[in-house]
Parts: sequence; C-alpha cells; structure tokens
Amino acid sequence: MIRVGAIRGCLLFLCVGLGACGLSPANVANTQPAYSKPMVAVRSDAPLTIVLDPQAVHDDMVLSGMKPGEVHHVNLIITRDLKGALETYFSRVALSTPAWAVTATGHQVVVNVKIDSMSYEPTNGARAAGGTMDWSVGMRFADQPDFFYRFTDHTIGRHQITMVYETDALVQGIIEEAMQRLLQDMDSKGIQRLVATPDVTPPPAAPAIPPPSTSSSLPPPVSGPAATL
Repeated sequence: MIRVGAIRGCLLFLCVGLGACGLSPANVANTQPAYSKPMVAVRSDAPLTIVLDPQAVHDDMVLSGMKPGEVHHVNLIITRDLKGALETYFSRVALSTPAWAVTATGHQVVVNVKIDSMSYEPTNGARAAGGTMDWSVGMRFADQPDFFYRFTDHTIGRHQITMVYETDALVQGIIEEAMQRLLQDMDSKGIQRLVATPDVTPPPAAPAIPPPSTSSSLPPPVSGPAATL
C-alpha cells in the first residue's frame, strides 16, 4: 500500500520539480502570522510613520519560481504586519504617503520600506517548497536626510509546503520569519536608544491614512489631516 505522505510528496514533485504546474495564487489577507515579540518595559513616544509607497511595495506581486505564481494584497505585510511589529517599540505608529514624507519635519521617525521580490524554490529533493522575500526597512528623522537605522534581509520562510494549494501557508511563513528577524535586529542595535533625544518635544503625528482595503491596490490620497490609526 502506498503511504499518503508518499503520494503528497510525489504530487508536489511532479508539479514543482518537473515544472508541470505552479503554486496556487496566495492572498496575504488569508494569513495569520504569529511570532515572538520581546518584552519592552517602555515604548518610545517618538511619532513613527510608515510611508506607503506603491512604487516600493506593489499590492500584487509575482511569486517567482520554476512556475511563477501570484501574491495578492501584499500591502497588508506593511499596514498590518510591519505596523504591528513596530508597535512593539513605538507607542505612536501611523501610515501616510510619500507626499507627506517630503514635508515632514521635527523629531519624528519616517520609515521607508521596500519589498524587492518574493519567490519559492523546491526543497527536500523537490518534495517540498520553501519561500523567500528580499526586502528592506530604513528609518530616519523627518528633519534629517540620512537613515539612522537600516535593515536589509533575504528572508527564508519558516514553512515548507508539500501541496501546490498551500501557498498561503508558504507566504505566512515568510511574513513570520521576516518580522521576527526585524525585531531581533532592532533589539540588537538598540532601536530605542537610537531614537531617544532628551528634552525634545515631539511634533504632532503625521496626518495618517487608513490601511488600504483588500479590494484596492493603492492607498487613498491624503487630502487633509485624518484620524490617527
């Protein structure tokens, strides 16, 4: 009798290893990433704003591989996952547009993020597939042109999948490992020390915009101050 595991492995081998078919489309909205967050006694009060740049993070991306697939609602990695990770160290995290970043001033943190690529490749003798993401995060003060913190990573996802329809799990594993590695890097470089400036009154928070809905690929334009997230 042929074991179920062997059948599953052979199916992925036929599809991935031989290039007969690609992975099913992935939707970030279907993922629920979970990862460890450090214990932080006091979060920084310095306002932090993530810039939503549609040229740096495309809402629909190609999942590169032997048979390229698709990843939809990639912006959620920024508006949901990156925002949640940064809230570990910062008490005031908002989202805004590149146009706001040009005019921002004062001792507030501007965060630029870029996702260069997402991909998958066969593993375990082509009986499974693992995911990767190349991405970067940069932080600067609004009144300074240079970044005081940079993070660039080739993230290898936590989960290996054995069926072509498990693409959401593959992407979830990428997000989990990406956020974990970012938090570890911020902790090792003392992110709270980097943003601390004694006797400086923080400026008002950025005019924030709501996260883009999963039905739209671009964030709405900012026509004026909006409620802080």
